[in-house]
Amino acid sequence: MDIELAQIRPKLGDVDYNLEKHLEILQTSSADCVIFPELSLTGYVLRDLVYEVFKEAEKAVTKIVDNSKCAIFGTIKEVRPGILRNSAVISIEGNYDYIYKFYLPTYGLFEERRYFQPGDPLSDVKIFKYKGINFGVVICEDAWHPEPIEALALKGADAVFIPASSPMRRLEENLLIENNWESLIKAHSLMYGIWTAFVNAVGSQEEEYFWGGSMVSSPQGTIKVKAKKFEEDRIFTKIDLEDVRKARFFSSFRDHNRDFHRLLSNL
Repeated sequence: MDIELAQIRPKLGDVDYNLEKHLEILQTSSADCVIFPELSLTGYVLRDLVYEVFKEAEKAVTKIVDNSKCAIFGTIKEVRPGILRNSAVISIEGNYDYIYKFYLPTYGLFEERRYFQPGDPLSDVKIFKYKGINFGVVICEDAWHPEPIEALALKGADAVFIPASSPMRRLEENLLIENNWESLIKAHSLMYGIWTAFVNAVGSQEEEYFWGGSMVSSPQGTIKVKAKKFEEDRIFTKIDLEDVRKARFFSSFRDHNRDFHRLLSNL
C-alpha cells in the first residue's frame, strides 16, 4: 500500500478552508491512502470554538468520504448530545468509521479534557484493512503510552498511523520534540514489528506553533521518509508486508506476558 502523509497548515476554526485543502490533496494524490494530522478539519487550539465548529466539521466528513479512496483525517465527533470526542475518520471506498483519542493531555499548554470525552478501549480499538494491509490509528498523545499501539499490534495491525498536532516548546537549532518523536515511533516499530507513521500539523495557531517533521519508520526501526519542518509538505512511502514479516521472524513480539498487565492494573 502506497501512503501519503499530508502535512498541512490548518486554519483555526475555518472548516471550509480546511475542507478545500483536504479535497485538493486527495484529488491530486497518487497514493492508495492519504493521512492528515490531528483535528485537520478544525485546527487544534480551538478552546471554546469547539462548540461552534463541530457541527460544520461533521457535515464536511461526507464530502471527504465521497472524494477519496482511503483517507484518514481529524475532526470532532458528537457521540451523543453534548458529548464531544477528539476523533479521526477512517474512510475506505465510500465507507467510514471513527476512532477516538484515549489519553487527553491536560497539562502545560494542553486543555483537552476540558472539552472532550476520552475513547473507550473496550470498544474503540479498531483494525482496518485496505490493499492487503491491516492498520490501526491512534491520535497524538496515545502514542506516548504503550497500551494503545500494543493493543493494535496484538489485534493484527501491520501498520499504525498517528495523526498529531505536536507544537514546539521553544525554538532550538535541533528540536528536542522532533528527536523525541523519532525515538518514539522507532521504538513502537521495533517492539511490535510494525510500520509507524507520524503525521504532524504545521504553522501557527493562536500562540502555539506546530513544527511538522512528519515521518515514517519501518518495522526495522529505520526512518524511511521525513517531511520538512516549518512548512507544508507531502511525502510518500510504501507499506510492505515483507518488512513486517522479516522483523517478526527475529523479534520477541510473539512472547506476550499478560500477567504484567494484571500486575499493572493493581498498582
